[in-house]
Amino acid sequence: MKKLIALFSVILLAGASYAKEVTLLMDWFPQGNQSGYWQAQFDNEYHDDVKITVKAGGPKVRTTTAVASGQVEFGLNGSDSVMMANAKGAGLKAIFVSLNHVPYTLVFHPNQGIKTVNDLEGRPFAVVMGITYWKWVKYKYGVTAKEFPLTGDLGLFARTPEQFQQGYSLFLPARLAAKGVASEQITLESLGYRPYSVLFTSEKLIKEDPELVQTVVDRLSMAFHKSLVDPKPTRDYILSKSKKVNAEIHNNALELMKRDFLPKDWSKIGCQDPTRWVELSNQLKDIDVLPADFNPHDSYDLTFKKGCYK
Repeated sequence: MKKLIALFSVILLAGASYAKEVTLLMDWFPQGNQSGYWQAQFDNEYHDDVKITVKAGGPKVRTTTAVASGQVEFGLNGSDSVMMANAKGAGLKAIFVSLNHVPYTLVFHPNQGIKTVNDLEGRPFAVVMGITYWKWVKYKYGVTAKEFPLTGDLGLFARTPEQFQQGYSLFLPARLAAKGVASEQITLESLGYRPYSVLFTSEKLIKEDPELVQTVVDRLSMAFHKSLVDPKPTRDYILSKSKKVNAEIHNNALELMKRDFLPKDWSKIGCQDPTRWVELSNQLKDIDVLPADFNPHDSYDLTFKKGCYK
């Protein structure tokens, strides 16, 4: 009887029509830090209110542009990118924090006498040219390097002991280790640069359909918790889509997320602290990527994630 009930439920859900549909555009190819978003898509079968479709990103994807132009309803990016887009009139609002800081890092070879970021002075640096956080590092610490465009060629890094490279601390050191290449790192968070990784939407959608935004945030809160308790479904999917990450690297990233990037109380995943937006906006003003009169409080909305504040 239980099997018949379960089968009947699946049939009903399979034929269900959704009241509304939305797309969440990721900022990169499927990877572990996106697990909660992919879980929300998998959980569509248990809901008939909103169908959530998650779309993979990549190097040419601009999530802020896609949301501002109405191509998609929601996007993932750093809170620095959201504010810089808003300085140009994008009209975006962050509504959910998925990582307490974007895992930006600077990776280098061991035994090179590198103890601080200033020890990177003058070295070859594989970097996305013009990336904001490196502008801030140069401003804050006065360090310069021989910059050249990042291609993702780990072989070049392996062959060049004096080189350092930008990356994500959740993945790059583990990917190098899988190829037998030892590395050390200096994270941007340790240097004081710590933008949130946020899901954002448009001011227009918040005004026109706040109930839809609320539903998405509620679904994400449940999905992130579920993806941490039972990571196998999203892990299997991500590994099927990724050529650069294996199960060991993925599992390591999840453990790092739990330790360093998520609140200890998982019910707080999604919460934002306004003082962090002020801190980051001041850093961006220091390097002239935001105007002096920019108001960071216009770039987020605390309404939708419940239980964050007393």
